[in-house]
Amino acid sequence: MRRAFNLLMAIFMVLLLSGAAVLTLKYVSISAKHISDSYIKEQAEIFMQSVIEATILKIEGYDRSLNRDCIKSLRFYSNDKRFIADVNITKYYLYNGKDNGGEDLSACDRVESISTEESHGYVMIEAVVETNSSHPKIKDFVSPVRIVKRTLQRP
Repeated sequence: MRRAFNLLMAIFMVLLLSGAAVLTLKYVSISAKHISDSYIKEQAEIFMQSVIEATILKIEGYDRSLNRDCIKSLRFYSNDKRFIADVNITKYYLYNGKDNGGEDLSACDRVESISTEESHGYVMIEAVVETNSSHPKIKDFVSPVRIVKRTLQRP
């Protein structure tokens, strides 16, 4: 009877320890997934800031005198191709509807004519950053990320 009791006690201890090991592994896998998702989200937010700055530079460098129009949308890819950014410039706020050189941007349907010279040159930008689901390091390993930001900037 004593040997049977020791055998039951040993089986119980093995089950108890294996249960604790399974719980520990489950917690570690959840923690690793959370850390990788947080890292990808932070990377997307940093990429978003870069996209907004690059958009402002593109607007500043765009030669509007050739076509009398304006940039309406842009697409950016991160260097490692993990993220895709789609930028839509929804409004250009221009004093009397003219740019700094006095060009009338009549071909651009996004110009909003304003009467205050202090607000001249502002643009309303909507940027959407998403993870590239076809990237091999993103595909099945992290949760998809989509960040949308609307901002009023002055180039």
